[in-house]
Amino acid sequence: MLFGNKADKSNERVVKKEEGERLAQENNVAFMETSAKTGMNVDLAFMAIARELTFQHKQANDSSKFDMKKYVSDKREGQGCC
Repeated sequence: MLFGNKADKSNERVVKKEEGERLAQENNVAFMETSAKTGMNVDLAFMAIARELTFQHKQANDSSKFDMKKYVSDKREGQGCC
């Protein structure tokens, strides 16, 4: 998983969101922006990683796979313009 932190300081952005998304796609990992200051997507980040680890552990006995990208996409905050 790839994180872009300090989403609350978008006016001071050094790396564009699109660059993070591109890098994540190139490496086939989920991407999200977070803000430790506001708490945006912080819980989601930990939950997604915990679920991925749980599914990896269970995968030996189960053929299903956890889709972290879909989970993050469905749950993330701050996607809209407002």
